[in-house]
Amino acid sequence: MRYIMNNSAKQKVKPVPDNLIYCAQCRHFSYFDNNDGHNSPNALGKCEAGSWDGNRGQWAMFQHHCKNFTKVAVD
Repeated sequence: MRYIMNNSAKQKVKPVPDNLIYCAQCRHFSYFDNNDGHNSPNALGKCEAGSWDGNRGQWAMFQHHCKNFTKVAVD
């Protein structure tokens, strides 16, 4: 999400969503393995293409921008 400031005296900041993605929708994302053999849709995972923020761990449903995003093909 990017932010736009207007030129008023109060300098209001407004969020502007454009092209926000979820890691869970990307083919580069995979969940970390766990002993139970299942994952919550909100579980922590990793990006195989280089994460948007440089961190190894990525939250599946956290909205953000990413230059490496490739949508998973749905059959």
